[in-house]
Amino acid sequence: MPTRGIVRTIKAKCRRCYTCIRGCPAKAIKVEEGQAKVLEERCITCGNCVKVCSQSAKEIYSEIELVKELLQDAVPVFATLAPSFPIPFHPAKPRQIVTALRKLGFQEVLEVAFGAQLLGREYYKLFKEGRQRTVISTPCPAVVFYIEKYLPSLIPYLAPLVSPMIALGRVIKQKYRPQAKVVFIGPCIAKKAEIRDPPVASAVDAVLAYDELRSLFAQDGIELTRLPETDFDGPRPGVGRLFPVSAGLLKTAALRADILENNIMVVGGKDNVLQILSELSQDAIKVEFLDILFCEGCINGPIIGNGFSRFSRKEIVTNYVRHELTRQRQEDIESFLDEYACVDLHRGFTNRAISLPIPGQKEVKAILRRIKKLGPENELNCAACGYPTCREKAIAVYQGLAEAEMCLPYLIDQLEESLKAVQKFSQELERAQTQLIQKEKLASVGELAAGVAHELNNPLAAILLYGHLLLEEVSAEDPHFSDLRTITEEADRAKKIVAALLDFARQRKLDLQPTDLNVLLEETLQVLKKESRLENVRLVHYLDPRLPRLLADHSQLQQAFSNLIINACEAMPQGGDLTIVTAPVEDGVLIEFTDTGCGIPEENLSKIFTPFFTTKKPGRGTGLGLALVYAIIKMHGGQISVRSKEGKGSTFSIILPHHPPPQIEESQGLLLETDRREEV
Repeated sequence: MPTRGIVRTIKAKCRRCYTCIRGCPAKAIKVEEGQAKVLEERCITCGNCVKVCSQSAKEIYSEIELVKELLQDAVPVFATLAPSFPIPFHPAKPRQIVTALRKLGFQEVLEVAFGAQLLGREYYKLFKEGRQRTVISTPCPAVVFYIEKYLPSLIPYLAPLVSPMIALGRVIKQKYRPQAKVVFIGPCIAKKAEIRDPPVASAVDAVLAYDELRSLFAQDGIELTRLPETDFDGPRPGVGRLFPVSAGLLKTAALRADILENNIMVVGGKDNVLQILSELSQDAIKVEFLDILFCEGCINGPIIGNGFSRFSRKEIVTNYVRHELTRQRQEDIESFLDEYACVDLHRGFTNRAISLPIPGQKEVKAILRRIKKLGPENELNCAACGYPTCREKAIAVYQGLAEAEMCLPYLIDQLEESLKAVQKFSQELERAQTQLIQKEKLASVGELAAGVAHELNNPLAAILLYGHLLLEEVSAEDPHFSDLRTITEEADRAKKIVAALLDFARQRKLDLQPTDLNVLLEETLQVLKKESRLENVRLVHYLDPRLPRLLADHSQLQQAFSNLIINACEAMPQGGDLTIVTAPVEDGVLIEFTDTGCGIPEENLSKIFTPFFTTKKPGRGTGLGLALVYAIIKMHGGQISVRSKEGKGSTFSIILPHHPPPQIEESQGLLLETDRREEV
């Protein structure tokens, strides 16, 4: 007996896909830390998890080393080939496989189909003699294990007969060659568990899957298609070779299903098997004989190998059967059957019922709440976890078979929340880094501005003073008058540039106070109404009375609004409309300034908030007005953007939050040029 289960998960390959859970008819797979662990006590070794695992993360217990040890002993070892054996090694001929097995060291090679042939007689008798109750066929050990563990009420319906593998094993050990060791070779994982089932143990000593036999051939350098053909040993079967094909048992037992009577049913495939057994256990159907296999015929076993379709597999087997029947006489087949009719083909079954705790509605709801399924509308029943419904998964969690976090929609929601949190943290970190960088930059600009003020203001004052004195002494007709006026104007412009630079780089914190922006805008317009630039501009404002009060620096926002209003008026030298709108929005408060002026060329939109960028004529602007507006809005944690169409006007939109972000020490004014371009 293996020290572990027949099937186990290879942890390094298991990737949380849960396909094996979805494919397991016994729900014999437990998830621990995202890994699918096969539970030996629940497993029926049907092999479906092996078939559906696209990651090849399931490993089957191998008996290669055991078989090698048997072949090295002095005791004769017989190979018994399942009736499906022509399929996995096709196009090699069946008798070439016999030769290859002898080269490996097997003394004789027999067909398990003879065991099926013997059982055909027994099933015929059972059906004819016991038609007062349902009979379930028992050649499939996975079906037997499932009924013993999960539907023990159906145990009385099981045909008390062994499988073809055990039947031939008993033929060899009870009569043909009692001292021989028997190795079964086939496509079924459940056979590895069946030979250790107490009611049938000792009939077969080891089981090799077809893949394991291929490995042995490769290790010995055996190429099947290059070998000569040799005949099988032992008693020969007839139509028993059809046993692996769906309804092959009926053909072997000379039984015929009548659709009208519905007294005999052939059922194959996991889902069909589960449904028919469930209905049978509830007395929902009536049937006299149920031929049942977890695979759709043994030709579709979980480890049959090769890439042939089920139709091609059936054709390979039936072609072999037809060929063999032409070489045999029915009298010889009957003679073999009579010779071994004394072999006992009966067996018993064990109630191995597995019970798990069943949670109440309270426990199920509590588990569902853990994964944010607060009501039926949240239960998507997507089956991504491997369970058909969210409630069945919750029950599995209660029973210790699953983890609540296996839910894919829940994991996606959690991932999205985590990403949002990371993005928010990243934005806050970036904002703090930007502020710290600009703090250093402001310090440099401040030092430069202070130096400029100290070094230039006094000379500029002297130039202005003497320039004006000279202008007073020189008449307008003097040829030097124009030059002197240019000197004083340019000196005055230089003084304004120095003052604007100092104002832009001045280090100061926001003086936050509860502020009514509607009142602030009206005050700003009142201050500017005497400006000559507003004479030809029609002011229209829609100030929403529902506007909430914000924490803001009254004087700095007034300066920002003044700059925007003056800029708009300068864009309309011949007059136009300036519309100011306020409105509450989800993120805070919206303020928009819309003019009907000349607009901004598209190529300049990304530059307008850059310090010292201006399209005004020399002497008309410093290029710091919009940069200062941008800095003030950003200090308040707000956003500013612009939409403009050349020749039709521009709209500056500001959104101020209800609460500005915490301030870092000292200044927060100047922002990176790249940030400004992103905002526009």
